[in-house]
Amino acid sequence: MSGSYSRDKGARWERDVCRLLVASGWQAITSRNARGGAQMGADVISDLPVCIEAKNQARMDLSGWLDQAVRQAPGDLAAVFVKRRQKPASQAYVVMQADQFLELCDMAREVQSDAA
Repeated sequence: MSGSYSRDKGARWERDVCRLLVASGWQAITSRNARGGAQMGADVISDLPVCIEAKNQARMDLSGWLDQAVRQAPGDLAAVFVKRRQKPASQAYVVMQADQFLELCDMAREVQSDAA
């Protein structure tokens, strides 16, 4: 597979993830769009408290991808949205470290108790 095809496939997936987040009420843009085409840092910039990497590759490297997301999010939560073949973005896998997942759950609990 050519490099430009892989980049295009990855860019399409990043846009799909952004559309999913926007449809769910979050603000999201690909970092390529935010930086005028330059790819650096997280793949998706959003108002979520999570650094998002988006991966659409035939071979899975969950630990490598998650390590990349964590490195790009020092002090923040990190997640990887992994494309599932023949599935929409809403059925993607989302991979996080367990400790960060529990931190996210604690944040949700605080919001719920503040609303009560």
